[in-house]
Amino acid sequence: MGAVPQHPELNEEQHSNLLQTAVQMFRNHSELSSLVNNAQSQGLAHVVQSWISSGANQPIAPQQVQGLLGQDRVNQLASRVGIPPAVASAALARLMPVLVDKLTPEGKLPQAA
Repeated sequence: MGAVPQHPELNEEQHSNLLQTAVQMFRNHSELSSLVNNAQSQGLAHVVQSWISSGANQPIAPQQVQGLLGQDRVNQLASRVGIPPAVASAALARLMPVLVDKLTPEGKLPQAA
């Protein structure tokens, strides 16, 4: 996961903690499915699908991350890592395209366990 870009306002430990927390969250099949469903309802299905498919990953804005995950989830992640929610959203906007891409190597969601 070294290819995940670090947000400039995060130190190495915060980046690592955010990445680990996000991996734990999105490794879960139901969380990835929920992400796809939220993306559809937010008009962002094409963005999230670009992360899952084998093509280029489309970017996402921090505000869109909040819409996809929900403010409560963003606040939870920020609190766990010890950073402000706005920084968490911006960092997740960099991290999520790469992370979801890596967790869906065959261009599709992993099967439920």
